[in-house]
Amino acid sequence: MERLQLLLVRGNPRKNGFTQYLTDLFLEGARATGAQVQDVDLTTQALKPCLGCYHCWFGKPGSCIHHDPMEQILPLILDAQVLVCATPVYYFAMSSYLKTFFERTFPLTGEGLEVSGLGLERNRIRHPQRWLGKKLITIITGALPNREAYEPMTQTFRLIADTLDMEMAGQLVRPESHLLPYKLSKPKTIKRIEAAFHRAGQEAATNGRLTAATQQDAALPLAADLEHFRTYSNIFWGHVRDMGARSTNFSSLHQRVGSDPDILMREMVRCFDPQAAGRLQAVLQFDMPDQQRHYRVSINGGQCALAMEPTERPDLRVTCNCDIWVALFTRQLDITAALRQRIITLEGDKSLFTRLERYFPSPE
Repeated sequence: MERLQLLLVRGNPRKNGFTQYLTDLFLEGARATGAQVQDVDLTTQALKPCLGCYHCWFGKPGSCIHHDPMEQILPLILDAQVLVCATPVYYFAMSSYLKTFFERTFPLTGEGLEVSGLGLERNRIRHPQRWLGKKLITIITGALPNREAYEPMTQTFRLIADTLDMEMAGQLVRPESHLLPYKLSKPKTIKRIEAAFHRAGQEAATNGRLTAATQQDAALPLAADLEHFRTYSNIFWGHVRDMGARSTNFSSLHQRVGSDPDILMREMVRCFDPQAAGRLQAVLQFDMPDQQRHYRVSINGGQCALAMEPTERPDLRVTCNCDIWVALFTRQLDITAALRQRIITLEGDKSLFTRLERYFPSPE
């Protein structure tokens, strides 16, 4: 199978952020096919802004008045069969690095108007034979969950593709990006998202376009609703605030955020199975003394509610440190051994503890 020539252009300033992480997955997928990929980081190129001087039209056609790295990048654009652009969302738009990049593609156009593929007026394309079959794929990441936050940028990319006579061959949009560290509470969903970005690289390298299924998986929601989204987001930023300068170590930040018991308890309650509980009426208390956390889970007639406060006389009290609860939540802890070692203690109706997994199945 033919492997296409890809040009990957990155416009993300943070190299330990989510755009970098997801784009790296895409790149791994593309290179796994044996495709030739040029990986250009615009934040290292020091491109000067377009002056709108028309030197590239009338001074020296096809050549910019600036002498900077764009002189080497313009030929890469013409040679590539697929242009892939990665950017975070900044004020509903692409980053300034990527915006400057597209402004500096002006030498690839010329004086005079022609009709675009969408039936719009556009500047004449220079070297039209070199644009035949050329495709554009975008990777867009942002924190907000609502679709409207991404529509201005996705529409901008569609118009750019039309202006440069390229096929808009797929857009990977990843909302709620800062919830990606919650791998313990959303293990299957996050694996699907990560697999989608890796698969997208393979599809881009082999077919030059992304399937609808891959684009849908890349955008899978992580929060059940806006209330959960706001709560989880505030927890994330709370950890960033508490860690201060240390939060720039994203590995430590993600580990801390991902194992936050507030989120794990919320996800456990959200996964409650009312059919398994039947007519059960019980109050379960979970105490984590090392972090002074207290969670009351009330089950009543097929309903389940969570309160973050202690209870004097629950039907079952589970006491353990936070890391033990995380291991219990992820099914990595041998319960019998933990009880024998007394790193977890039970008071009250211990049969309720043995049925926890039935009442609260693993999160997706």
